[in-house]
Amino acid sequence: MNLRVIKPPAPIVEPMDILGGHEPDDRAVRRMIAAATRTIDGPNGWLKRCLGPQTLELSMDRWCGQNHRLPCGPVIKIVSVNYLDGEGGQQSVADGNWRLCDDRIWFGCNFSRPALGAWPGVVRIRYEAGYNGDGEGKTGEIPPEAIQAVILLAQHLKATGAENLFVASEEVEGVGSQRFVVSDQADALVKRAVDSLLNGLRVISL
Repeated sequence: MNLRVIKPPAPIVEPMDILGGHEPDDRAVRRMIAAATRTIDGPNGWLKRCLGPQTLELSMDRWCGQNHRLPCGPVIKIVSVNYLDGEGGQQSVADGNWRLCDDRIWFGCNFSRPALGAWPGVVRIRYEAGYNGDGEGKTGEIPPEAIQAVILLAQHLKATGAENLFVASEEVEGVGSQRFVVSDQADALVKRAVDSLLNGLRVISL
């Protein structure tokens, strides 16, 4: 089983949310936000949950049972279910043969599973996941804890973004320059704060 990102997540934090003297659309700050987001979001993040809406594709070597949990929810919708036949051609499963319920794909009792080709990842389920707002059929608002965690991580990256990641300097007019060190203790404090914010959101695989 393999899970990959087809369309990256929409950003959940903007440069204007990060403290400091920078432009509202600063590209360097956007990169820091993206790096912070990737640390916790989606298939490669330790949270194992999608935050900003994104498109994922789950590949499996065989048909699953009647139902299968789609990882890294919340799942917004299933886009398509495809498979490779014995000749390697891609075939689609009609929408009426499956439905989404509680982040799981459920196949109908009368669905006759077609023969598959002898290749890895022959069954491919593409779906959208993440938080897309409140209302009917929506998955809810992005948890504020996740937003704050990304802000903290991006702010930390920005604070350590000097030429030397652990030593920075600030020029004070009429006084001179002041040097300060981003200590291991400060780094640990940020990580503990982020862990505390996200602890209740982490998906634990059983």
